Amino acid sequence: ALITLGLASAVVKFLLGWELIPGLDPIFMAPGDKPGEVMRAIEVIGSISCVLLGAYPMVLLLTRWFEKPLMSVGKVLNMNNIAAAGMVATLANNIPMFGMMKQMDTRGKVINCAFAVSAAFALGDHLGFAAANMNAMIFPMIVGKLIGGVSAIG
Repeated sequence: ALITLGLASAVVKFLLGWELIPGLDPIFMAPGDKPGEVMRAIEVIGSISCVLLGAYPMVLLLTRWFEKPLMSVGKVLNMNNIAAAGMVATLANNIPMFGMMKQMDTRGKVINCAFAVSAAFALGDHLGFAAANMNAMIFPMIVGKLIGGVSAIG
């Protein structure tokens, strides 16, 4: 409810100019902002969305193309192949992984949740944010999240 109130206040300020919550940062470009230097909420969300447009199809293709290696990973980690596919899905966004949980075995559920704590969104939302705000952080962010995810299941 608090988020909805904040968003509604930002929209009212943008559309009508009424400041319902003093000091609230605008969601769109404000006077004095320089394009490419200052990104407001809507620009950040838009850039993340552009990356996510490709992330979900990529996860689908990876799970289809690499079904046998995923089954091997599942065997090594002693979980079913749905759980292994859930780990790949988590790299883009953990919501699809949670949808797959009903088909995972118990060990796979635990491993996926542990992996998701650090590795979630590495090739999705967080990649989009890093790409939009600081390109130099893309590689370190991905490596850090993957190391964290792997160490969580190790």
